Amino acid sequence: MISANNVTLAYGKRVLFDEVNISFTKGNCYGVIGANGAGKSTFIKILSGEIEPNKGTVTISPGERLAMLRQDHFEFDQVSVLHTVMMGHKKMWDLMIEKDAIYLKEDFTEADGMKAGELEHDFGEMGGYTAESDAAQLLNELGVKEEMHQQLMNDIPANIKVRGITGAGLVWQPGYFITG
Repeated sequence: MISANNVTLAYGKRVLFDEVNISFTKGNCYGVIGANGAGKSTFIKILSGEIEPNKGTVTISPGERLAMLRQDHFEFDQVSVLHTVMMGHKKMWDLMIEKDAIYLKEDFTEADGMKAGELEHDFGEMGGYTAESDAAQLLNELGVKEEMHQQLMNDIPANIKVRGITGAGLVWQPGYFITG
């Protein structure tokens, strides 16, 4: 579960949120709607920890994690559907890329081996070894057929992108997903 407790955010005299209390329970899908400039993206950034509120806290249940993709729909056009979902957990994705690059080195050293071991440990702690199957399961639960998982985002229908990829997880706004 993700909970926002007494979250307040103001920029000068402009108050975006004043003592917001909300809990997002796993298994449900939520919409964040509002006019342009109302603070939808800002609220999601608060939930993700990217922005600190002036007051209040955001709590994520132990063992859960939050993942987020930005609003630029075209950024992922040349990425597979499955990898797009996995990229929502940025730390894990970046770690995977780093460790894979080490293994591809032609002049692999003992120091590289030590670094790879550390990265493998951290990758495992973040759930990296099950990330692909977890992403596939999430996509299946959202009705995105398995044959689409390896397709490029550019090649799948727009209604699937919105429903399945950018709409995955607990909190949704076009272009964002946050998963538990």
